[in-house]
Amino acid sequence: MASRHSARQVVVAVTGATGFIGRFLVQSLVESGFQVRALARSACRGVDSYGYGDLADSPNWNDALSGVDAVIHCAAVAHQPLNEDPSLTDRIYRVNRDAVRSLADACVKQEVRRLIFLSSVKVYGESSPPGEPFRETDPPSPKDDYGLSKAQAEELLRGFAGSELEICALRLPLVYGPGNKANFRKLQKLATSSLPLPLASVRNRRSFLALVNLAAVIKALLDMKSWPFFELNVADQQAVSVSQLITYLAEANGERAWLFPCPVSLLLFIGRIIGAEGTIEKLTGDMEISVNLLKQAVPELRLLSTEQAVKSGTFPANSIEGRGF
Repeated sequence: MASRHSARQVVVAVTGATGFIGRFLVQSLVESGFQVRALARSACRGVDSYGYGDLADSPNWNDALSGVDAVIHCAAVAHQPLNEDPSLTDRIYRVNRDAVRSLADACVKQEVRRLIFLSSVKVYGESSPPGEPFRETDPPSPKDDYGLSKAQAEELLRGFAGSELEICALRLPLVYGPGNKANFRKLQKLATSSLPLPLASVRNRRSFLALVNLAAVIKALLDMKSWPFFELNVADQQAVSVSQLITYLAEANGERAWLFPCPVSLLLFIGRIIGAEGTIEKLTGDMEISVNLLKQAVPELRLLSTEQAVKSGTFPANSIEGRGF
């Protein structure tokens, strides 16, 4: 489906086009020669775009998908504190699950050929066993409503097997790059604060994903004649520890990270005392996914490592931000 080889430009619709990931993908795809249609809650000025309304309330997909070849579904409710509010919980499922089903139905009706669904590694759970990165064949075991809503959306999309719509669900770890405010930004502030941090003993394995790598994978998928898979893990080349990541972030800003050793067991104990056990577990625990299937599917693809992406200047060092843990 690559636009450089086709008789006409491939028309790619991006949902959530004004969001953190969507905005970056729209620009990257346009620069690569695709004709892009930006889909968001309301139409955007200056570009080919459509508004689909509130995803939690019967979004209007049909007009927006007329003449579209492929859809990249980025729009979602992600990592919002629920505070045990049933209405917020209900909204997560209506947006992350039910709107995905209505989108796939509209794709079939409008004869869209392909749908790329941005899922999450949280369908696997909150942590991976030490030395055992999650693979696409591992059974889902989500631990929160966000992960469960993504897993249920994947299951709904599997029901379209055998239709003319080809679907790929990309399972993404924490995505970082310019334009989003979340815990990744907090890590950068820590890394450049000149404060001593008790993280030198942290030797965990966590997968991350640079926006530039995500864009490269999506363009490679659009170039493929067919997708011999439904689920696909996508991440930077190698998992890194949180202490390594903080070091990279500091060096990208011309600073030095001040790390000192502290037993992980003590960090977890302190976390329990101060009510931050979940945060400490994510800072010290593993969340690694295998990208072997991606490498087999697109062997010519060369993605940046997390160190290279952070240090390469592919985005301003002082605006490194991302989706939260």
